[in-house]
Amino acid sequence: YHFARMFRQSMKMAPHQYVMQRRMEKAKALVQHTTTPLTDIALACGFNSASHFSNRVKSATGLTPSQLRAAQR
Repeated sequence: YHFARMFRQSMKMAPHQYVMQRRMEKAKALVQHTTTPLTDIALACGFNSASHFSNRVKSATGLTPSQLRAAQR
């Protein structure tokens, strides 16, 4: 509890939010700059399934991973 409280105080977000933010940054970079299959990216970034990954990316960016990849081309 102490760690979570101190983390929130210094980072202005909960530890889980920070971890999710970092995972999303990595995922967006991989989606936009590689041709790695989206399922492999989802697993590499710690998501249990491609659908969970897709839902998280869409809620964070407003686009699905495939739409995000297509927008870069």
